[in-house]
Amino acid sequence: MLVLIFILCFCNKGVSQKTTPNRYPKIGDTCPAFRLNNLHYYKKSKADYSDFKGKPIILNFFAGGCKASFLTLPKLYELKKEFDGKVQFILIGNPDPISNVGHARSFLQEQYEKYQKYYHLDLIVNYDDSVSTLWNQFGVHGVPYTVLIDSTGNIRYLTTAGALTADRINKFIRGERMNLVVANNLGDSEMYYDPTKPLLIGGNGGPDSAFSYRSILSNWDYRTDFHRINYISSKNRNQINVTGADLGLLYCLAYGDTVEFILPPFPEEINAKVRNTYSQWYTLPVLNTKRKGLFKFDEFSGENLFNYSLIVPDSMANPLALQKMLKKELENCFSFKVSVEIRRMPCWKIVRYGNASISLRTKGGEPYWEESFSGVSFKNQPVSSLLLQIWSYYQLGPTFIDDTGINYNIDLDLKANMTDINDIRKALRKNGLDLVKGEKWLKTIVIRDQKGS
Repeated sequence: MLVLIFILCFCNKGVSQKTTPNRYPKIGDTCPAFRLNNLHYYKKSKADYSDFKGKPIILNFFAGGCKASFLTLPKLYELKKEFDGKVQFILIGNPDPISNVGHARSFLQEQYEKYQKYYHLDLIVNYDDSVSTLWNQFGVHGVPYTVLIDSTGNIRYLTTAGALTADRINKFIRGERMNLVVANNLGDSEMYYDPTKPLLIGGNGGPDSAFSYRSILSNWDYRTDFHRINYISSKNRNQINVTGADLGLLYCLAYGDTVEFILPPFPEEINAKVRNTYSQWYTLPVLNTKRKGLFKFDEFSGENLFNYSLIVPDSMANPLALQKMLKKELENCFSFKVSVEIRRMPCWKIVRYGNASISLRTKGGEPYWEESFSGVSFKNQPVSSLLLQIWSYYQLGPTFIDDTGINYNIDLDLKANMTDINDIRKALRKNGLDLVKGEKWLKTIVIRDQKGS
C-alpha cells in the first residue's frame, strides 16, 4: 500500500486527554485567559491574553511534524501584512510530547527559524512548552488548528489556516457569519472517526445498520475528518473506506493500479515483496468533459468532497473485485465514459551529469534515514528513497521518474527547502544530480462524457 502524506490533511499530534470531555472552548464561548511564556519576534518574551485584547486575534497552532502547518505560514504572513494593525496574528508552536521536551522544542524552533529566514516571515511565535499550554487549554489534538477571536473576546471560529483568505478575514472583522470547516478538539468525542473501522459501524460516523453487502456514497461532513488512500491493494481485504475524497481520487481508485512503496524506517516491511508501478502511471485523471466543475473541490467548505464505503463478503475480498464494484457505482452516479490509455505525459526526471554522482555510492553500514523541511539525509538507500521524499511535497503534480541509471545504494546529505523545487534542484546539482522536466509514455486515466450527454 502506498504510504501517502497528504499535505492538506490534519496531521495528528498526540495530546493526552487529561481533562473531562467538552470542557474545551467552543465556537461562541468567551476566550479563556491565557499566558504566553516563550514569545519570539515580539517586544516582550512573555505576555498575557489581556495584552492583545481589543482587536481581533488569530491563533494558529503548528507543529514540527506537520507539513501542512508549515506550508500555510507564508500565506499567513501575507495576510498579516494586509491586515497589519487590524488583526493580531500569533503562532503557537508545540513540541512533540513523546520526545524529550527540551530537545523537541529546540527541533521545532530550529525548523521554524530556517523556514522563517527563507520566506522572511515576520510573525509573533510562542513555543508552547509548559503544562498549562494553550494546546491543553484548547484541547488541540491535530494541526493545522486555527482559532479566530473577535474584538469582544468571543471565539468565532475553530478552523484551519488553509481556510483563511482576505475576504473571509474581512467578513470576520465585520462580524458576518460564514460556513467554514470546523477543526475539532479533544472535547468533541462525537466527531471522532476511526479510519481503521468501517463507516457507520458501532456509531463510527453515524448509526449502526445490519447488512451483508453495503456500498455508500455520501457528501463529506467535517465530523468524519479526512481519510484517503490512493490505491486499492490486498491490504484493503473486503472493504474500501474513504472520507473527504474528491471525485478524481475515486476514479483513480477504480481504474488505477496497485502501487506499493517501502518507506523507511518500517523494518517489518523491508523484506516484503512489492510490486511498484508508480513510474508507469500519470498522477491525475485527464478530463475531457464539460462537467469539470464536479472535479473542483474545496477542502474548507466541503464542496465536491465525498465519503465512500464499500464492504463485501469475504468470498469477494480481492482488489479487482473491489475495483469492479467501485467502477459500477461511479458509472451509476456520474455516467462518465472512462478509459485507461497510454499517453505521452509531463513528468519530472531525476538525472545525473558528469562523474560527480559516483561519489554518492554508499560506503555501506546500517541504512539510515532522516528528513525535515530543510532537507533529507540518508545512508545506504536507493535513489527511489530520494524521489519518494521529494514526491511527498508535490503529490498533485507530474510523476517523478528515476532516469539516473544508478543501480546501487547511495549516501546523500541534501540541504534544501523541500517546499521550493528550485532550491531542491540547486542542492541536487551540488551532488551531480538534477530534476528536469520531461515527458514519458504513461498509463493515463481519461474521463469523457457519454455520447449524447
